[in-house]
Amino acid sequence: MTVVKKVTGKTFVSNKNYQKYLSGLTKGKRPELNEEAIIEAERKDGYFGVVTNVKDMSASEIVSNYKNLWIIEDAFGEIKGNLKARPVFHWTDERIIGHLSVCFLAYFCEAHMTRMLREQKVMLSSDAIEDKTIDPRPLTIAEAMHDLSEVRAIPVGIGSRTLWVRTDITGNAARLFKALGIKIPSKLLDLKKLPVLAQTDPDSITP
Repeated sequence: MTVVKKVTGKTFVSNKNYQKYLSGLTKGKRPELNEEAIIEAERKDGYFGVVTNVKDMSASEIVSNYKNLWIIEDAFGEIKGNLKARPVFHWTDERIIGHLSVCFLAYFCEAHMTRMLREQKVMLSSDAIEDKTIDPRPLTIAEAMHDLSEVRAIPVGIGSRTLWVRTDITGNAARLFKALGIKIPSKLLDLKKLPVLAQTDPDSITP
């Protein structure tokens, strides 16, 4: 036996927020716009209410704190985005907690560095800004870190030794170092007694 399910207007308009603007969704009636509900909703356009159990704050303080929730949402977006907190490839609670703790510490460091960049009004260095393709804008940690990730350590053989020399730290990465008050490390990173990798003139290397 085939069971036929009764179809009503609610079957097609399942969103309860929309149902209140329609009448005749049940009992086989013809659906029509609920003009009274629409007019009432128009009277409230642009207004919103906040329901809270906080009793020791004024209404303006509650609304102000509610509007600052974007900061928390932005933080979670940054942790899941640039800091790549997910996916989490761990099986034990201790490792998962450790993984997330490191992510929060990384965000804390990023937020601290961002504050220092903003206090010192450090601006982004970009060819697109110089040729006026885009407007000047503040330097972000993501952009500075991108430049810093391009720095390389290059092994250079000198006789029986290997000399490790880094490439230049310039542009946005150098601006970040300056804003944090951190001295840019020497270009000469390490000197070890290893097999010769290449022959070069030692006088051509600048520490």
